[in-house]
Amino acid sequence: MTELTRFRSEFPHTGKGILYLDHAAVSPMCDRVRRMVETYLRQAGGEKINNFKETLELLARVRGAFARMIQAPADRIAVVKNTTDGMILLARGLRWSPGDRIVLHRMEFPSNVYPWYDLRPFGVEIDFLDTPHGRVTPADLETKVRPETRLVAVSWVQYLDGYRNDLKSLAEWCHARGILLAVDAMQGLGALEMKVTETGIDFLAAGTAKWMLGPQGVGFVYLTEALQRRLHPPHLGWHSRQDFFDFHNYDQPLKPGADRFEFATPFSLGVWAVSGALELLLEAGQPAIERRVLALTDRLCDGLRQTGFRIISDRGAGVKSGILTFTHPEQDRNDRIFKGLTAAGVYVSTRNNFLRVSPHFYNTETEMDRFVETVARLM
Repeated sequence: MTELTRFRSEFPHTGKGILYLDHAAVSPMCDRVRRMVETYLRQAGGEKINNFKETLELLARVRGAFARMIQAPADRIAVVKNTTDGMILLARGLRWSPGDRIVLHRMEFPSNVYPWYDLRPFGVEIDFLDTPHGRVTPADLETKVRPETRLVAVSWVQYLDGYRNDLKSLAEWCHARGILLAVDAMQGLGALEMKVTETGIDFLAAGTAKWMLGPQGVGFVYLTEALQRRLHPPHLGWHSRQDFFDFHNYDQPLKPGADRFEFATPFSLGVWAVSGALELLLEAGQPAIERRVLALTDRLCDGLRQTGFRIISDRGAGVKSGILTFTHPEQDRNDRIFKGLTAAGVYVSTRNNFLRVSPHFYNTETEMDRFVETVARLM
C-alpha cells in the first residue's frame, strides 16, 4: 500500500468486489466526478437553471488544469470533444498541397488515422511504418520519410501493447527536416508524467475517458504558438471571437490563445464532470501516479511470467507504460480466459486476441496478486 491508495475510497466499485483493470479502455466514475455531475444537474433542474456563466468560469479552470497536467501555458490549450476531434482540427487547419505526405504507424488507433486518411481526396498521401510494438524511432522514420513529408503523427503510448515512444528524439529529428510532429496522448496522460514543452512536439490531442478518469466526449489539444499562426481554424463560431458576447460585431478578431478553436457552446455537463477528475489527478500528482502505475504493472508482469504467460509488451526502461499485454502460450485460449475473468468480476480487454491489463494508481498490490491467481486458475 502507498500514500496514493488513500484515493481508493473515491472509487465506489472497489467496495463491490469488482477488480477493474481496464483503464486503457474506459475509466470508472469516481466520487468527485459524480458530485460535479450531480451539482450541475441540481442547478439545471431548478437551483440555477441558467448556469452558463459558472460553466464558462469552470471551463477556464479546466483549461488551466489540462495545462498543469502537461506543464504548459494555459493559453496553449483548447478544450475539444475527444482525440479524433483534436486531430481533425489539425488536419483540416493546415493547408495541404497535392503530393504532400504524412507518416503513420500501421498499428495506430483509428482516431490517429482517419483524420489524415480523409485528406487523400486532396492529394495527400499516407506512408505507413511497420515496426514491432508500435515503435517509432528516428531510425524508423529514415525508412519512410521523403522530401514531401510534412507531418508525422504518433501515439505517445501505443494502445495495443503500451509501447511508449520517445517524443523528444522524434521532435528533434522531425524539426531538423521541417516536419511537424503530432501526438495522440490518450493512452499516456493521467498515468504518466508529461512535460510537453520539454518534448518539443508541435501538437497533442487527448480525450479524458481513459487514464484521465473523465467522461466520454471531453478532451483537449495543445499546440505551439508557432503552429497556431499556421492554422486556419476549420470551424469558426461565436466562441472563436475575442468578445463573443458582443453578438453582432462580426468583424472582431479571434481570441489570441488556443481557445479560439473552442468555436461554440461547450459540452457543459462534460466540463463539470472532467473538472472533478482533473482535481483528483492533480492532487495525487503525476510523478507519483506514474511511479505507482509502473510498479503495479511490473508486479503483474513478474507474476504472469512465473505463471507461464508470455508478455507481449516491451517492458524496458523508458518505453513501458500502464498497459501490459500478454498471452497464453496457446493464443486461441485467450478468449476463454477473458470470459472467465469477466465472470469473476475482473475487467480487462482483449486486443488482437491478446489480453490487455491496465491498472491505475488506486489499485493495490493485493489486487495484482488476485489477478495473477485468477488467470492462473483459468489457464
